[in-house]
Amino acid sequence: MRILVFKVVLLLLCAGALYIAISTRLSREDDGPECEVPVIVEVLNGCGVSGVAEEVAACLRSEDFDVMFVGNADDFNYKETLVVDRSGACAKAITVARALAVDSVIQQVRGSFFVDVSVVVGSDMAESLASAR
Repeated sequence: MRILVFKVVLLLLCAGALYIAISTRLSREDDGPECEVPVIVEVLNGCGVSGVAEEVAACLRSEDFDVMFVGNADDFNYKETLVVDRSGACAKAITVARALAVDSVIQQVRGSFFVDVSVVVGSDMAESLASAR
């Protein structure tokens, strides 16, 4: 049992360190070349505001991102918009995050995803889009 707890704590510490490293990298002015398009993206509504995922998808398409899927996230309780690297190529997720002016980027790589990046639209983005109309 102690070993399991130790492994979970270690995993959480590693995930936190990765999040801090990516967030720090996003805040720098010059962090190297951005990735080349196409970046395959899915946009998920994580706040429950009708049409917000489609609006974000349209924005990304106008920036030449290849949005392959628009739908709902696992729940509608996301307060902050989240960009998720699914391919292991963080530059793609960072490029999407910059296009949307999003600071939160995490990495969750699994072989079963057919997209490079997932965007989970939170209530922060919905509010920004509503005020811009």
